Amino acid sequence: MERAVNRRRYLAACGASLAALAGCNAPVDDGTTDPSGQVVNPGFESGLRGWLIGRHLPTDPNTGLPVESAARVVDDPVASGDAALQFFINGLQDDGVIWAQQAARFDEVSTLSVSVHSPEESFNTITKLAVYAGPRPERGWLREEEFDTERAIEDRAGWSRYEYEVDAEDVGIVAVGISVVWETEVARTIDDVTLS
Repeated sequence: MERAVNRRRYLAACGASLAALAGCNAPVDDGTTDPSGQVVNPGFESGLRGWLIGRHLPTDPNTGLPVESAARVVDDPVASGDAALQFFINGLQDDGVIWAQQAARFDEVSTLSVSVHSPEESFNTITKLAVYAGPRPERGWLREEEFDTERAIEDRAGWSRYEYEVDAEDVGIVAVGISVVWETEVARTIDDVTLS
């Protein structure tokens, strides 16, 4: 059993490394789902336990590599509790999405909710909230065009709570992140991802 687990971790690491070279990080499902249909570690109080980070990023023409991005657990700003997840993307290519995802049960789930923080209000749309709740794609990872990116994050300063209708059944993926639409470096924070 231990050998099989180690082999899975090795293959997952290889897959993530290859995907990162291509400009996207293909998360590998660790099998973590809450049988009640709830999100595991919804407020990131236990770091990234239960979550995998995914990326679909453009290439930086100066380096030939994907643009710089990061996801880290922070203690400020937070919507509740002591932690939240902050995403960073170098948006100078005016494109790219980074997200956190986990496997989820959608039986009797109708709503996905998430809190998002913007440090500023802007008339320009700088970033959009990127949300997905549905079946796992056959290729195993998401692409930017599969996310709902209708909502601008900078429509107000501070924390905002957004709800999305979920129309999915059985087991799939819940994913929440940011999509860059303005040529700038941005950091935005999410917290309290829930299914209800």
